Amino acid sequence: MTGRTILKDRDAKPLIEELNKIPGLEKLSHKSRVETEAVKNSEIIMVDGQPVAFKRDGRFVPVLTNTSALEKMPTVTVDMGAVPHVVGGADIMAPGVRKVEGNFGEKQLVVVVDEKHGKSLAIGYSLYDSEKLSNTKKGKVITNIHYVGDLIWEAIKPLAQR
Repeated sequence: MTGRTILKDRDAKPLIEELNKIPGLEKLSHKSRVETEAVKNSEIIMVDGQPVAFKRDGRFVPVLTNTSALEKMPTVTVDMGAVPHVVGGADIMAPGVRKVEGNFGEKQLVVVVDEKHGKSLAIGYSLYDSEKLSNTKKGKVITNIHYVGDLIWEAIKPLAQR
C-alpha cells in the first residue's frame, strides 16, 4: 500500500476523540498507533493496523470490515435482486428494500445488508428518516458511499481481521 502516514500523538489524539464519538468505536485508546491512507477522495483511518473508518467530505464513516461499529448502526435489508447493483456502487432504490431496522434521521448513515445472508454490502446516507423510508415505494432512498468492491474495500480487505 502506498501513501500511508503514521500520525504523531498530537495529531492522532483529536482524531481518536472524533472516532470515539462513533458507536462501536468508543473504546479506541489514545495510546494506539494511528495511520491514515489517502484513497481517491477519502482518507482511510487505521488504528493499531486495523482499518476502522474513512473520512470523506469532513465526515467519518465506519468501514465495512468494522463489525463492532456496523452492529450499532441502523440496518436496511435489500432483496437479493438488488445485491449486484448495490455492490456495483448503485444507490439503493425503494423497491429493493425489504426491512428497515433501527430509528434514524434523514442524512444519517445506515448499513445495507442482503436478505439471504445478512451480510453487510454497503454503507450509505439515508435520504429519509426511518419511518418515511419504510413507507416509500419508489425512487432512490439511500445514497451508496462505501460498498463491497469499491476502492476503500480493496485497500482495507487485506488488512481486515477475518
